[in-house]
Parts: sequence; C-alpha cells; structure tokens
Amino acid sequence: MSYDQQLARRQGLYQPSPNPGFSNPDSIELSAWQSPSAPFFEPPPHTYHSTEELLPEENERLYQLSPRGSAHGVENKPRTWKGWQRGAAVCLLVVTATLILNVTVTAWAAIAFGLSDGIGTIDRGPCHAVKQTGLWLHIGINILSTMLLGASNYCMQCLCSPTRQEVNRAHAKKAWLDIGIQSVRNLSKIGRMRLILWIILAASSVPLHLMFNSAIFVSLTANEYMIAAVTQDFVEGANWTLTRSDAFHQVLLTEMQRNISSYERLDQAACIMEYGVDYLSSRRNALVVVDGQLSNPLMGTLDWTYNAPQNSWICGTTVGSNMTLETIPIDNFDCNIPVALSNDTWLMGSQQVDYCLSQTVEDQCRLQFAIPIMVVVLACNFFKLLAVVMTLWKCREPTLVTLGDALESLLETPDPYTVGMCIAAKKDFREGAWPVSKARRWIPRRHFLCEGVGIRRWVLSNAVCAVAVISLSALLRYAIANTTTASDLPTLWNLGFGAVTSSSLIRWSNPIFGSHGLMKNVLLANSPQIILSVLYLLYNRMYTCMSFSKEWSNYGYRRRPLRVTSPRGGQRSTYFLSLPYRYLIPILSVSVATHWILSQSLFLVAIDVFDEHGKFDTSQSILTCGFSCIAMIFLVGIGWLVFIAGVGMGLRRYRVGMPLVGSCSAAISAACHPAADEPEVALVPVKWGVVSVADGVGHCALSRSYVSPPITWRWYRGKMD
Repeated sequence: MSYDQQLARRQGLYQPSPNPGFSNPDSIELSAWQSPSAPFFEPPPHTYHSTEELLPEENERLYQLSPRGSAHGVENKPRTWKGWQRGAAVCLLVVTATLILNVTVTAWAAIAFGLSDGIGTIDRGPCHAVKQTGLWLHIGINILSTMLLGASNYCMQCLCSPTRQEVNRAHAKKAWLDIGIQSVRNLSKIGRMRLILWIILAASSVPLHLMFNSAIFVSLTANEYMIAAVTQDFVEGANWTLTRSDAFHQVLLTEMQRNISSYERLDQAACIMEYGVDYLSSRRNALVVVDGQLSNPLMGTLDWTYNAPQNSWICGTTVGSNMTLETIPIDNFDCNIPVALSNDTWLMGSQQVDYCLSQTVEDQCRLQFAIPIMVVVLACNFFKLLAVVMTLWKCREPTLVTLGDALESLLETPDPYTVGMCIAAKKDFREGAWPVSKARRWIPRRHFLCEGVGIRRWVLSNAVCAVAVISLSALLRYAIANTTTASDLPTLWNLGFGAVTSSSLIRWSNPIFGSHGLMKNVLLANSPQIILSVLYLLYNRMYTCMSFSKEWSNYGYRRRPLRVTSPRGGQRSTYFLSLPYRYLIPILSVSVATHWILSQSLFLVAIDVFDEHGKFDTSQSILTCGFSCIAMIFLVGIGWLVFIAGVGMGLRRYRVGMPLVGSCSAAISAACHPAADEPEVALVPVKWGVVSVADGVGHCALSRSYVSPPITWRWYRGKMD
C-alpha cells in the first residue's frame, strides 16, 4: 500500500482494489521481504506485520501532504514575500535603520559642534574619559558595520543563487551552476538585474571596511616640556646664570622659579613613572633637584619634543656644551620605566638626583569625527539600501538558495539532462563533457572534506592565508628591528598592546594635516582589513561547502526532511542558508577578533602637541599611523591557527555511502529521479539508495519509500523513462 493509500484509508476515502488476490486491507499480512534481485538490495531490518508500522499515527500530522504555500495541511494567507525574501525583508529593515541612524548622528554632530577642515570635535576632556567614550562608540560602529555587511552578504548569496530556469539552461549546454554557496561562477549565468545588484552590494562593502571604523577617533594630548637640573639653592630662590644667550629659556626658567610653590614634589620613583611615558598629557615642565652644592645652581636644561625617537632622560643625561643636557644614545640600550627603576643611581651629569618638582596641567583629549569619511559611509549605506529594495521589488522568481530548495525543485520536476546518471559525482561533470547515460559500477570511496570544497578552492583558501601570515611575519620582523634593540616578549609587551609610542610611528617626510592627511592615514591603517575580509569570505565559502556536502551525505544514512526556505508538508524551515551556527559563530568570532587585533596592530595616530607655555604647536602635532609589535604577534599566532584548522578540516573524511556532489547542480540533479509512483516525494522525509532493479541494473534516487544501499561493484544506471 502506498503512502497516499495509507493516508486515504485513515481518512475513510480509500477503497480496496477489486483484485481477488487481495482481501480487506486491515487483514493484510506482510510476509518477509524478499528482493527480486538479491545482489542489489539488502533486506529491511525487520519484517513489517502491518502498514501502521510504516507510518505511526502520531507522526501522520507531521508528514501530511499539503499544497504549496501551506504547512501541516493548513492553508496560510497569501504573503507578499516568501522564502528567502522574508530574510531579505529583515535585511531591508536593518539597512534602513542603519542609514537613518547614520544620517541623524552625522547631521547632529556637524550642526552641534561645527567643522574645521571637515573634522569636528564631539567632546573634549580628561583623556581617560574621552578614550572610554571612544571605545563604546567604536563598539557601536562595529555592531552597525557587522549588521550592514551581514545583511549585504545574505542578499548577495540569494542574488547569485540560480533559478530553476537558469539551471535548465546551463544543463542544456552541458554546464552546471553552484547551489547553496556564494558563487562567482554563477554570475555569468544569472539575470542581468541580479548581477548588477550583486555588484552594487559587493562594491559598497569595500569602503565600509576601509573607513567606517575611523569615522570617529580620539586625538591624544602631548605636552612638550623643559627639564632643568638644579640644586637645592635654585629651589630656595638663589641667583643663577645661563651661559648661552637664549631669551626663551631665560624667561621660562624665571617663570618656573617664581611659580615653584605650585609645583608638585615627586620622589625618584614617582618622577620616573610620570615622565617615562612616550607622550606626556597631565604634566609639563619639571625641575630635577640634584644633591650637592655647585657654584651655579643651574646645571643645564633639556628641551623634550616629539619630532624624533630618542631615549628618555629618566635613564640619565650628560652635560653638553652651553649647559645643555643630552640623553644617552638610543643605540646603546633601551630606556624604559622598568630599566630606569632598576638602576642603582640616577645621574644628571655627574650629580645624583634627589627628587623632582613637576608642573601639573589638566589633560585635554578630543573625541573627533570626520565628515568626509561619514559621507562615504552614508553613500555606501544608501546604495546598499537601494540594492536591497530592488532585490525585493524586482527579484520575485524563486531561487535555489539551499540544498533543500534545489532538491525540492528537482524531485518535483526531474531534470531531463541528467537521466541515467544516478551515481554520477561532481568530478564526472566537466564543462561540455558530461558522462554518457550508461550503466556504471558502484565503487564507494571515503572522500576527504577538501574534495567537497574542490581541491583548487581548498588550496587557494589556505594558500592565501599562508601568504598573508608569512607577509605579516616579515613585516613584524622589520617592525621589531625599527622599534627596539630587544626582541624578547616581555620587552615587546611592555611597549603596550596597541599603545602609541614614539618609536612605533610611521614618520612621513612631508606630513599632511586636516581632512586630506586624515584620509591618507585612514586608508593606510585600514587597507589590511580588506585582506581579512577576503580571508573571511574564502573560509566562509570553504566551510559552507564542507557543511553542504555533509548535509548531502546524511541523506544516504537516515531519512530526513528537506531544509527549505519556504517549507510545506513535512519540510522544515531553515534558520541559516548553508552554514550552520556551529560553524558560523566560531568563524564570526575569529573574524571579529582578528579585525580588532589588526586595528591594534596598525592604527591611526592623532596627537595634539602643546609647547612649554601650553600653546598649541601645529608644527609638532602628529597625524600618522602607528604599529604595535605585540598585537602583530597575536595576529600571526591566530593566523597560523586558522591555517592549521583549514588544512586539518580538509583532511577529514566523509562517511561512505553517496556520490560526492559538492555544490554541483548537475550531480545533485542526477540523484533526483524518483519512481513514477512517488508523487509529492519532496514533501516528506527522504533517503538516498537503490529504489528499483531492472534487467540486473539498479537505479538509485532520493525516495520516501524503503531504499537499500548500493552494493559495491554492482551495476547502476538510473531511471531511463
């Protein structure tokens, strides 16, 4: 009794066949099942005594046949959007909300705070508070960016997925298309409108990677200052002389001595820790008081600027000509706070340092935004919105987005171009040279996961990753050589993770300020992000193909409902396109982590420099890019882990049982030629295997009926009528 007859009998509609060889259906006794051709079939696990065992009544509702557009036999109201279009509608809401938010914030910031050369200041205040605000704003920007790119990627995959008509046209020319993955191969075969929309979505994603994260940035404060080595007599107001004729230093020293009561006293350790930083923001000029009595209470002065890397004076100085203090050459050793604190003595010239007197000032960092960058971001956001709207408006024809969508279409309307090829695999379908429809022997193999991806795709993905990591390693070696003479991890860690240091800045021969200089440095700092995005797409595609092939191979081992975008009957809906969350979440997590670490490895540096009198010094202010060696080391480590995981996953194997089809539409179609007496087979759980035998040649297909695994070295050809 067929599935439909069982269902009709339970509904009181089935009339038994008048054939005298059959009695009342309720009295049917199924004898032990025997294969008409034993070499091709294996017996079921047990003898069925009643048709009730074939379809338990409690499962009848789940697998009840239903018309298209309904679920579980209940008619639904007509919907404007079906299948993948519902997901695209959610993407439309995301892109629209993001555009409204971006326009509102940009207009508010420009009107409320004003602009100077395309750059505005949102907030000004203590550096720790401004940095905290900047951190939260960047988290928000990354969330918006991720949402935009995710929505764009969803629509792009739906657009490049072929329709059934496009699959038929390709098969008629002995070509095949990709199913269930983001495919460049399909672009030449899909409709022109969908191709244009795909290009718009792809092109508008590039500037987002390059610029969005730098639309808001923090400008640090750095104070230039003067150090004067003096004796206690200077502190007590004694007269002093400066041998060189220098009105600037004369005036500044006089002012420091007059205001000495407002200076903060620091012991040696505190002085080293406060002034051992690369960029001083909360203090300015300092008097270093040495032991002993000298004829001239003033030993010498040192002007600290940021125009060239040099060892800090906290490790000691020598006295040069004209009463100048000179730091120890940077080539001799690396001076930092731990090194300075470990020294037994701290000398200014030949005199032991006793304590310091420090001028305190309020640090003033700025949180700034760049209108030119936001204009580019808004343009990309607008084009994405336009593309998503057109996708929903113009692209109404159903596309084969998931494996289940393709199987549903091919099972309901089998493909005439793949008849008689039931055990054909992806490797058999070469462009213009498809296998002939003849009997073939079944020779099972345990395929590697990389074969499901395609050897060339798998090698390319991992090769790009390896080249990127090797290139980064070479840059890391160069960065270490130009940052410090020590290359051990503790020294590099002490330099800071993503910290701005004077020795890790890219110094342009002709620095450019304002919006033009900002755009130049933003593009340099964020250009490597494109490489990470390409790697994300490559590995996303690679793991999608692996997951796709695993989903396909499962049909050879257990009966499963089709996973489709518009479920009917016993089909199940999909909460992802082709990459399950157990793969997607780790991939997204690694992507977010690597993008953030890269932003700490190469980053925009904007520093407002103020001179010894507290006046803004445009000639010494810095707008450039900085790098962090320890962050690059982390990135190299994660890169090798990603490479090892990609290679290792590719060398795992699928279970034996089904032809390897990958994402090849022709190979998938070859397995979708069910028996003529199996209507609506796509609406119930199916399994792949041998469904019939004729003249010693078997036929394999996806079926809702009982199937047997193919036997090694037996002949199979497929359904020919």
